[in-house]
Amino acid sequence: MAIFNNKNKQALELGFGSKNYTNRVRFLDGEGNVNVHRAGMGIKNLDIYHWLITTSMLNLIFVILAGYVTINLIFAGIYFFVGPQNFGGLDAVTSAQQFINLFFFSAQTITTLGYGHIYPIGNAASIAAAVESLLGLLSFALATGVLYGRFSRPKAHLLYSNNLLISPYKNGKGIMFRIANKKQYELIESEAMLTITLNNPETHKREFFNLKLEISRINFLPLSWTIVHPVDEESPLLGLTINDLEKRDVEIIILIKAINDTYSQTVYSRKSYKVEDIVENAKFKPLTPEANKNGRVRLVVTDIHLYDLVF
Repeated sequence: MAIFNNKNKQALELGFGSKNYTNRVRFLDGEGNVNVHRAGMGIKNLDIYHWLITTSMLNLIFVILAGYVTINLIFAGIYFFVGPQNFGGLDAVTSAQQFINLFFFSAQTITTLGYGHIYPIGNAASIAAAVESLLGLLSFALATGVLYGRFSRPKAHLLYSNNLLISPYKNGKGIMFRIANKKQYELIESEAMLTITLNNPETHKREFFNLKLEISRINFLPLSWTIVHPVDEESPLLGLTINDLEKRDVEIIILIKAINDTYSQTVYSRKSYKVEDIVENAKFKPLTPEANKNGRVRLVVTDIHLYDLVF
């Protein structure tokens, strides 16, 4: 690769604009999420449901437990303010033990469990308990909805190779990466689209180009798929060295669309590679699926990351 070929290029707009940033930019993060923070709306900019649906399971468990403990502490404080004498069966002498007992009474009330060992006496204590029981029903309904939304949302659980390779391809070179399905369900009618974005040193604008693929669609994805873009005279990468890619802040954006046959719904997966993810003069190691005596094929999907250097 020596110089940039401007011939027959077709620019497109992905919605990221054409601004040429002074700092390096990454439009998709390492997880394939759009790496844009939309600010200016203050607290209205918060999308709690989206965060709960997309955050890690560990974060979600922490939020649920923290919310559960916090609500019980608040109502235990309310009950203590109402007065321990307004609760029957509260067999405690010290204030600390009374508060602890009221905390567990709150936990029984919010879950509508109601052992009955401690019970409210009088209007004030009964009203507080009634409000908490209603809040508990609503809270657990919301938590159930979030959990259902997480587990019922169809996804494309694709594994991408760690690196994008510049490899010998036919009589020239090609850029390629591999994908595999991490789960046991099937992805059918899978389609791939590659877009490259880079800074133009002449116009000082960021440009986007579609990259032509050797194969852009397959019917099944039972094993792995090596997606190849030939670097020929029609490629916007023709003539660009690794140093050129670095200077122009190149990012290769990938969109995979497929049908999840479990849900019979279209799912999407995104990924991007930056210059630091590109390896020159390398080729992927062939995968070695093995069949057992029943004819079932076994594939180690993590092998898609392996490659050899070519000299």
